[in-house]
Amino acid sequence: MHDLRVERTVAPGRCWNAPHPIDVSVSRLGAYCTAKSAMTNCDVAIVGAGPAGSSAAIALARRGYDIVLVDKQQFPREKLCGDFINPINWPVFENLSVAERVLAQPHSEVSGFRMTAYSGEAAETSFKSAPQRRAIGLGLRRALLDQVLVERAAELGVSIRLGSRVEGLIKTERAWRVALGTEEILRAKLIIGADGRNSWIAQQLGMNTSSSTHGRSIGFQTRLRAPGAAQGKIEIHLFPGGYAGLVALGDGTVSLGLAVDRATLPRARIDDFLFTECLPQNPHLRIILSRSERVAELRSAYPVYFSRRRCYADGVVLAGDAAGVSEPISGEGVFFAMQSGLLAAETLDQALRSGEVAADYLRRYEQACARAFRRRFILNSLLRMAIYRPSLLTPLIRLSEKNSRILSSLVDRVCQPQAVG
Repeated sequence: MHDLRVERTVAPGRCWNAPHPIDVSVSRLGAYCTAKSAMTNCDVAIVGAGPAGSSAAIALARRGYDIVLVDKQQFPREKLCGDFINPINWPVFENLSVAERVLAQPHSEVSGFRMTAYSGEAAETSFKSAPQRRAIGLGLRRALLDQVLVERAAELGVSIRLGSRVEGLIKTERAWRVALGTEEILRAKLIIGADGRNSWIAQQLGMNTSSSTHGRSIGFQTRLRAPGAAQGKIEIHLFPGGYAGLVALGDGTVSLGLAVDRATLPRARIDDFLFTECLPQNPHLRIILSRSERVAELRSAYPVYFSRRRCYADGVVLAGDAAGVSEPISGEGVFFAMQSGLLAAETLDQALRSGEVAADYLRRYEQACARAFRRRFILNSLLRMAIYRPSLLTPLIRLSEKNSRILSSLVDRVCQPQAVG
């Protein structure tokens, strides 16, 4: 295995691999049930305060439910992300009443897309404006976005537990008990696992498969001080074995995100390899790097792409990356996360109203996600297939140099905002 700093959650308890988890103890909850343990009752405990978890918390709180939102990190915190806010997010931000707060954060406006091949070709297009819809994207640090969403949830009465790691989980006859490292026990009717691609909740409930925890690519991110780079555009630069995404952040820095085929990486000195041998193979990227300096550490996460996992069980649903809905190549990851959180909230509202919380009932959440995301998943699958095959993508870039309508049509499909139901 490569010597990488991989952002993953390590389960402290036993991992169950039963295909249909039911009323079983799935970790060492008893070790945390001491005389000092405080018991907090809630309707829904949400593990993970990223866009998926916070969006679900906001939606459920507006419906009048008692919600506890838990995250192992203190906020604001850095998170490996491309830092590009796709224009499709605006209807969701408006639905959550955070659009103006997002715009109040340091950011750059992104009005177009540029793609380059390592053979030298380059093509670009502008985002298509839509009536009464914002047609801009943003370059915005993920830490700022997550903070805005958590603050909105707290405003609505959500109980926030930051810096609280989940260390135990047990299913009783009528509720889940969630043990936190702070010696607090949450007694929840339902749970949303929104704790990322390496979800502790999914692992404990046997919802992982080998394909959902392993993938082809490793993600990297850092920030550069690169005067004049990526002004007004989100840029994708291809190189052998992967691609780089660049977007200005409005604070004098540029976010550089990478997805690299792990088979192309050496076992040591990966940092040097990326910046001296790999990325400079793209002439456009080589010029940018020669004029820039790094101002943040190189972070990594694995996997970048992974298969969607089953995202429901008795009294539990998974949302965001925990459910496998991340799509970094198109910049739609935040959209998929927030929208899955809203769909989870809608399903859990119906479950709480009807008293039906078994897996058979909660399966409708997975079905709702499939309906909502089907077309975008198909498009992203095609993009993923092409991104590692220069023989397919380079001709498209070459044609788009002469006829921008080809690239414009593709970008419109990815970035055109749509109403949120």
